[in-house]
Amino acid sequence: MRYIVIIIATFLIIAIAEVYTPLEEERTIIPASYVEDDPVSEWDEFIDVVIYVESRGNDSAIGDNGKAVGCLQIHPIAVLEANRILAKYDSPTVYSLGDRYNREKSIEMFNVISEEYECCEDYTFMEYAEIVARRWNGGPRGDRKIATIKYWNKIKNEYTLR
Repeated sequence: MRYIVIIIATFLIIAIAEVYTPLEEERTIIPASYVEDDPVSEWDEFIDVVIYVESRGNDSAIGDNGKAVGCLQIHPIAVLEANRILAKYDSPTVYSLGDRYNREKSIEMFNVISEEYECCEDYTFMEYAEIVARRWNGGPRGDRKIATIKYWNKIKNEYTLR
């Protein structure tokens, strides 16, 4: 029954997204202290590393037996979560499953979900990045799962190589 509800909700989101044209709007994506005046901020570099680890930069990548797609390997549930968060703030933006293949929209969804974490105001950038990466890999409680440590180590190692 639960799976049927998820499938129906996914199809509804796709149907709404295809007839709905969102308005352009700006959002504060991450804590302002993490964005520098440099053309490429620490946050942008972090996203590039996550993209590299997830798909080696391939916008058409398909993984996890076809469930995760795009440069950030986004699952359908993450599209639902991004749309839920945006609706909570009365945003007119709605993402579709097809948006996972679009790098810009994938990054926007990543940012929407990452921004929702109200955990980290006093953390260093790398502490915040670890929480975001591990939750991206393991879900809302991913930063508490032992299974996501290996993923974080991949991100951290790639980040330090740049």
